[in-house]
Amino acid sequence: MRLTAALFMSSVLLSSAVGPVLAQSVIDNLPPVTKEMLANPPAGDWVSYGHNTLNWRYSELDQINVDNAKGLQLVWARALDPGVVQSNALELNGVIFIPNPGDVIQAVNAVTGDLIWEYRRELPDRSTLQALGERKRGIALYEDKVIFSSWDNFIVALDAKTGQLAWETDRGGGTDLIMSATGPVIADGVVVTGSSCQFSEFACYVTGHDANTGEELWRNELIPRPGQEGDETWGASSFDQRWMTGVWGQLTYDPVLDMVYYGSSGAGPASEVQRNTVGGSLAGTNTRWAVKPKTGEVVWKHQVLPRDNWDQECTFEMIVTNTDIKPAADMDGKLAINPNASGENRRVLTGVPCKTGIFWQFDAATGEFIYARSTNIQDIIASIDDTGLVAINEDRILDEIGVPSPMCPTYLGGRDWPPTSYNPKSNVMFVPMNNMCADVTARDQEPTGLDVYNVDLAYHLPEGKTNIGRIDAIDVGTGKTLWSYEQPETLYAPSTATAGNLLFIGEGGGRDFHAIDQTTGEVVWKTRLASQVTGHPITYEVDGRQYVAVTAGGPFIVGDPWAAVTTVPVDAPSGSNAIYVFALPAAN
Repeated sequence: MRLTAALFMSSVLLSSAVGPVLAQSVIDNLPPVTKEMLANPPAGDWVSYGHNTLNWRYSELDQINVDNAKGLQLVWARALDPGVVQSNALELNGVIFIPNPGDVIQAVNAVTGDLIWEYRRELPDRSTLQALGERKRGIALYEDKVIFSSWDNFIVALDAKTGQLAWETDRGGGTDLIMSATGPVIADGVVVTGSSCQFSEFACYVTGHDANTGEELWRNELIPRPGQEGDETWGASSFDQRWMTGVWGQLTYDPVLDMVYYGSSGAGPASEVQRNTVGGSLAGTNTRWAVKPKTGEVVWKHQVLPRDNWDQECTFEMIVTNTDIKPAADMDGKLAINPNASGENRRVLTGVPCKTGIFWQFDAATGEFIYARSTNIQDIIASIDDTGLVAINEDRILDEIGVPSPMCPTYLGGRDWPPTSYNPKSNVMFVPMNNMCADVTARDQEPTGLDVYNVDLAYHLPEGKTNIGRIDAIDVGTGKTLWSYEQPETLYAPSTATAGNLLFIGEGGGRDFHAIDQTTGEVVWKTRLASQVTGHPITYEVDGRQYVAVTAGGPFIVGDPWAAVTTVPVDAPSGSNAIYVFALPAAN
């Protein structure tokens, strides 16, 4: 941790508060963000990544609704820094905090778009940093601070009113190959942060830091060392051959159970033959973990995909809610139902944690398996028993070098990083997905940490499908699909649900921003923006007026696979990075 006065002043002068100070009175009245606010956020604000720490991505605002959404108009827009835009802005008391690509954080007047302050982090040579670290998906608010994980693997806290550096802590262990694009969750005063080792010849970890001082409280490694529990599941591989596994998806915190939930990714290279783990289930990979935030103690864990040969990365957020346990025997894609877990109301952890698109539900307190079902077409998991034990499809194992093997879905999903959303009133979850498969061939070359996949891919649509982009509305209690929206273009963007019965979502592979009726799946409004809509929609209220904001832009990094198979022209220009803010016409 670096807290010396000289270095503090140097950091401020070089990398923070460099923009003009405008609309200062707005931020002067900024209240502290307490743990009670994070657990039960004010309806008019958006104070954490998932709106609440349960990751619902649901707003109680309903001024904008299915009946009047067609009247939405652009109120203001503001350019963002260049790079890949997958940002989730936060809003508090009329101030928007915007994460830009490349560790630029801005505080902006939420009504006018005027800049209040700007922080620009001084980074080491970017050519030595993981390219994925350019993304700045999430930041956190706590007390009087803006907290984020930097591209160079520090936890950084800024003064929320000035943008000046409060503290920073190096969590990297002397390497510049570790980063966390999604950012931290604040759990009872602890900054809990995952990390990605996507292109590294080692695995990653999760850390807990004191939110007031930056002191590291605990560190959980994901992969067993020699002699530790699970070591035997890694075949004949040595510890230094256990690459890549990380926690780069969004974390969930349940203040009722005082539990943080996170998911780990797979291992590299893709083929188990090349990583010397033939037949091994790979303990620590593709696992859902439940831990205590003050200590990092693991309360329970469940591996949702063993023996991953396909980089299916089970690291995406799952949500916590209370629901009647009544999984339907005739649910679409049913894989397994625990016969002893039905009828009663429980607090559950539920969602789609992997690219496979499989929808899982567990008891949030104990980890007891409740049910699992497929959503998109997948042929990687053969079966799941009534305890949640997974059997993979042996015919899909990458056990021969240079021989193509089919796989559904691809590395890009199915479901990928764009977050789901959940309406607690209807008990329905909305899941952005894509229909896409591939023939995958392990390369006849020695893998390195810069090429952990070490495969060639030939993309194609699943049999019988002509559309790529997809959203499924799934009843959390029964597991049934209520509707499915599809479109020819890819749909690679986060979603947000509101009490106005609307689902806001971008396109990711195109420039349209949509409002969809949550009941029917019909598009009730859309507008075309200047660049691909890859950011997180949020909604907030200032002086009685509801606004909807979304970030967009960046290189078309996910375009090539879909461009090769889509039935419509791809129209997603690079650049034009901006945040766009919409509202209904102001009353006269």
